[in-house]
Amino acid sequence: MHLRIFLLPLLISSAAHAQVFFTGLGGAAALSRDASALAAPVSAANYDAKVGGAFSFAGGFRFNDWISAQAVYTWNKNRVTSNQVLGSVFIERQQTAPQNTLGADALLYFRRRSSFVRPFLSAGPAWVHVLSQDKLGLRVAVGVDVTIKSGWGVRYTFTETMSPNPFGAALSPPATHHLMNFQNLAGVIKVF
Repeated sequence: MHLRIFLLPLLISSAAHAQVFFTGLGGAAALSRDASALAAPVSAANYDAKVGGAFSFAGGFRFNDWISAQAVYTWNKNRVTSNQVLGSVFIERQQTAPQNTLGADALLYFRRRSSFVRPFLSAGPAWVHVLSQDKLGLRVAVGVDVTIKSGWGVRYTFTETMSPNPFGAALSPPATHHLMNFQNLAGVIKVF
């Protein structure tokens, strides 16, 4: 109850100062590796992913100096090599795996909107589509917005998306760690 009393004035004053923004970012994405092994029968498996290209588009609202929300779409493509050993049999498989992510983030800024440089943290749920499977994940990012002129600026983010791992599940024996998608992205932000 006390929290609602505290937040109500903040939300009312925020609505009068809300700003719409859009971003377009590009960069690189790296996927986590995973491995598994069994002693009986003797078997081992792993996969390794190469760094690939990535881009992201987002649109959102700045409610006040400190809090924003955004809907974000991210795409990346990585070449993945999996290796499996069962006794004396060795199998290597390569595939190119695109990953699509749609997320909803809350952003917490550490400086006022009037500041030239505004670092932020963001987090939120994400729908991840990879290897023809849909998974629910979590997106977490750190970043900075740098104002240039007339509502234009530059944004940099380092984002991690964690979700269930279809690459690890496809191994024999299966690997059990989550899939981590790390993205370094930079581009433009436009505030209206």
